[in-house]
Parts: sequence; structure tokens; C-alpha cells
Amino acid sequence: MERRANLSLALVSATHGMNHFYQLLLPVVLPKIRIEYDLSYFTAGILLSSYGLSYSLFQTPVGYISGRFGKKRLLVLGLIITSLSFLAMGFTDNILVLGLLFFLAGIGGSTYHPNGMPLISDLFKENKGQASGFHQTGGSLGSFVAPLIAGFTAVALDWKTTLMVLSLPGIILSGILWGFLSDPRKTMKQQEKKKLSLRSYSSILLLIAAAAIYTSAYRGINAFANQYFVDARHLANLGEASFLFSMLQVAGLFSAPLCGRLSDRFGRKIVILILIVVQFASIYSLILAPLSILIVPCIVFGFTSFGLLAVTDAFLADITPLEHVEAIFGFHFTMSFVVGAILPPILGSIIDLYGFNLGFSLLGVAILLGIPPLTRAKRPSQKTGSEN
Repeated sequence: MERRANLSLALVSATHGMNHFYQLLLPVVLPKIRIEYDLSYFTAGILLSSYGLSYSLFQTPVGYISGRFGKKRLLVLGLIITSLSFLAMGFTDNILVLGLLFFLAGIGGSTYHPNGMPLISDLFKENKGQASGFHQTGGSLGSFVAPLIAGFTAVALDWKTTLMVLSLPGIILSGILWGFLSDPRKTMKQQEKKKLSLRSYSSILLLIAAAAIYTSAYRGINAFANQYFVDARHLANLGEASFLFSMLQVAGLFSAPLCGRLSDRFGRKIVILILIVVQFASIYSLILAPLSILIVPCIVFGFTSFGLLAVTDAFLADITPLEHVEAIFGFHFTMSFVVGAILPPILGSIIDLYGFNLGFSLLGVAILLGIPPLTRAKRPSQKTGSEN
């Protein structure tokens, strides 16, 4: 049983990595798309949102139906839809069709999060924070390799060929999932459904609201990172910019399991609070640091970003009854990624008018607004004065 659980953890983590990989393909090649279609930052933000909007909005219904149709089937179906959408992008010269294909790719991507972490929660009743951390490491690995592979491939070839070639790993992985991944949960018809208590419901909503706020900087900066390195930091080579973009992700390879384990020992809430404060400092370091040491705040920012994602997932799994976990995680990621879908046009408009520094500075201030609702979210069994 333990061997089977570890295999499933590896497969789900790999799928998480592929999901993050496809999330970042558009931001990586965005400078080339902007030049080819002569787009403003605002219009580029709309294009980014075409993926983010469907990716976010469909997570709640996917979470609701996953108990009936099975998490494995939805993971495989979503990965196929996303991969084929990126493949089709290589065959269009119409910007509207390109936007529609990104919207379709986002629908496929929306199937992952409502099913991935609930699968891990099913398999690992103990050390859930550490398991969540390893799961998040898979996501950070995908985020780390996407800028490197896509950036240098787009330099050697072109952005259309890059998207076509990089659609193939998702198709291959979907076949592996179908053959080897097992879904331990019973179907919805076989589950004994229980109503959420008012106290559980309020804590869940508070945590979801807090997470949507304090993860906004990660989503906003990722959307324009390559553009920032090219235009504001004057890196003419897309490969060099993509390397720095990958440095925003690299620390997630170890920060997610480390922060997850620390949260198992010291409590989810205190670890999240520390990470928020450190990320706030790293954003301003990203703006102010000279180019020669810019890699340092990039790594620190990535460390806090993936630590926040991992510990938040574990905290939400702690306070959510098992029979509601898919639907709650679906709603959680809908709220989180809706923010990610709304941010690019807004941030793009600010950048058009006032520049990158003000846009990124506002993101830094915004994440602090997630602290008040976070401090009020509690486990159902806790007393008012307890911490976690």
C-alpha cells in the first residue's frame, strides 16, 4: 500500500509539474507574440487572461463533478485537452483564434488542482504537510524548466514551433497516468455526505480569501516576468531573461517540502505569516537590486511563493471534511486563479502608464492584506485562542 501511495504521489506530482509547465509557456513567449502582433501591455494582459479566466472559473465545477466521474479520468482528459490546444496554436495566424485556443487550454488545465491535492490528501493521512510539499515540488519543477526549455527553444526556432513541440510531453504523460494512476476514493454515490458546520465553513472561506490575496504577487509577477527582464532590465536576449524567470521558480524544488515539514511541526499559520513577510521584502529587492545580483531576490521570491502554495494546500486539507475536499479545493483554486486572470490587464495598464516598478510595488503591498483573514482561520476543533 505504501509503495502504491508513493507511486501515485510521484505521478500526481509529475502531472502538477506539467500543469505548471503549460501555465508558463505563454508568459515565456509573450515578448515574441507582442512583437509579431504589435500588442500593448494591456492587450497582452488580455491574452494572458484568456487562459487564466477559463483555468480559474472551471475549477469549481470540476471539483464538484470529480467525485462522480473520478479524479483519474478528469486528470487525463484535462491534460489531453491542454496539450492538443497548444499543438493547434502552431497552425493559426489569427490573434482571436490564438486567444480562443488559450481559453480552451485553460479549461484543460482547470482539471488538475481540484483533483491533485485531494488525491494526496486521500493517500497521506499523516505528514500531510510534507506530502503536500513534495507534491508542490513537482509543480515548481515544471515552473522551473518551462522558462529554460521554452525560452531557449523559442530563440532557436520560433514561438509557434516551440508550443507545438512542447505539447508532446503532455500527451505522453496522459497515457502514463491512464495506465498506472489509481484513484482510492469511492465515487460520490458511495460516499456518506455530511453538511459542513458553520464554523468549518467560515474558516474555509477565510483561508480561501486570504490565499487569493497573498498568492496574487506570484501570479502577477509571473505574468510579466520575462517582459520585465527584457524591457525594464534591458536583457536583449530572450534566453537570458528566461534564465532569470526560471530563477523565480527554482527554490520551489526544496522550499515546498521544507516549508510543508516545518508547518507539520510548528503550525501552518505561523509558517505562512513568516513567508508573507519575507516575500514582501523580496519583491522590493527585485525592483531595487542591481542586475549583477538580481538572481538573489528572484530565488528568495520563488522560495516564499512555493512555500506559501504548499502550506496553504495542507492547511485547507486540515480544515476541510474529507467528503467535501474536491469541491472545496475547486472553489479555492477558482478564487485564487480568478485573481490571476484579472491581474494581467490591470497590471498591464499600470505598466503602460507608470512602469514596472510601481506595478510590482503595488503587488507587494497587496499581499499584506491577506494577513487579517488568515489569522482568523482555525481548525474546527480548535479553541479561539489556539494557533495553527
